[in-house]
Amino acid sequence: MRILRIKEDSVAARAGLQEGDDLQAIDGQPLRDSLDYTFLSADEEITVQISRDGQGEQDLTLAREPGEEWGVEIEPDRVRRCGNDCIFCFVDQNPRHLRRTLYVKDEDYRLSLFYGNYVTLTNLKEWEIERILTQHLSPLYVSVHATDPDVRRRMLRSRSRDDVLPLMRRLAEGGIRLHTQIVLVPGYNDGEVLEQTVDDLEALYPAVETVAIVPIGLSGHRENLPVLRTVSPPEAKALVERIHERQEQCLARHETRIHFLADEIYLLAGEPLPPEGEYESFPQVENGVGMVRLFDSDLAERDLLFDQPDPGASCHAAVITGELFAPLLEKRLPEAMDRTTEGKMVSADILPVPNQLFGGQVTVAGLLGGRDIVAELSGRDRYDLVILPPEMLNEDGFTLDQLRVAELAEALDCAVQVGWSGQPIAL
Repeated sequence: MRILRIKEDSVAARAGLQEGDDLQAIDGQPLRDSLDYTFLSADEEITVQISRDGQGEQDLTLAREPGEEWGVEIEPDRVRRCGNDCIFCFVDQNPRHLRRTLYVKDEDYRLSLFYGNYVTLTNLKEWEIERILTQHLSPLYVSVHATDPDVRRRMLRSRSRDDVLPLMRRLAEGGIRLHTQIVLVPGYNDGEVLEQTVDDLEALYPAVETVAIVPIGLSGHRENLPVLRTVSPPEAKALVERIHERQEQCLARHETRIHFLADEIYLLAGEPLPPEGEYESFPQVENGVGMVRLFDSDLAERDLLFDQPDPGASCHAAVITGELFAPLLEKRLPEAMDRTTEGKMVSADILPVPNQLFGGQVTVAGLLGGRDIVAELSGRDRYDLVILPPEMLNEDGFTLDQLRVAELAEALDCAVQVGWSGQPIAL
């Protein structure tokens, strides 16, 4: 495990560690990856074994004050790839010419621990299970989809572990907390299969802290893939009613709802989203569970929405969103503008942009491409300001189709703002 950087005047620098050193062990325990490094370097005094320039091994002792960092940055781990061939995998539905990372199918419990990535647990070896239990790697985020082994096998098309319940029970007994998801695919894991799955997961409470049910997403790029359909509005409405019943039952039994629905299901059903308090601590907001409610609450508290290119002058703005969220935004934005002084200076058009990049039935704002927006605005009167949904961009500021904000501003010939004024929020 190679050291990439050493912070100047850090504990590591004073102890003699150098960039390029190969970290081999801590306190005699071999290092396999960054998890081992994090686990084994938790003490305030450690002995590291290194190899430098092929000149053999040497030991260095490092000691730090409580809370002090070692000052070491190690090379990133190689991401473990997914060995499944899921019938609903969105990576298989990607168009060409997206960011390269969007074509990587990861199945890595380390990413689940650090970043909340969902894993199916199908590729775990026995030593990795023991490691999760020994190092207490918790919480983990698990894609269950179905607890019936035959149904799960049909959905994941996995060559290895299909019966997920025995492993989840083992993890639960070891004190590992689990957040789970079910991607709902009509005709596969709905109906009685869904009832069995949520029953089985609820039986593992409190280890299974939450169950999120999200609808399958289908793009227009499904050549040579199984024929599937998404959740219909009547199905979504029935699901809202059923899960609300379960939530009430769980509140009575466990004082928590356990089961949560993605915002998209409520919008499909034409049902109001639950109040903010019913999302409890928003444990699966990154999975689209409660994101709209947080947006709504945040919008209601904002005093400033627009970074006007010419303060004091009137401004014509376009607020970009996906087709699914547009009806709700059309209700909320005028209320917010009336509450602020900007309503007198800014006229805002809410533009639900059709998703040409993914096509199919993709209507969420986060999967819009930059060129979708350029295409939608071409032929319209020029705007002074365009507001983008923050989830359109990655942390480096690129859209899915690899455009930067500055490139969009140039193509649109106007100022471009990400999110509302100040801290960006999801649209």
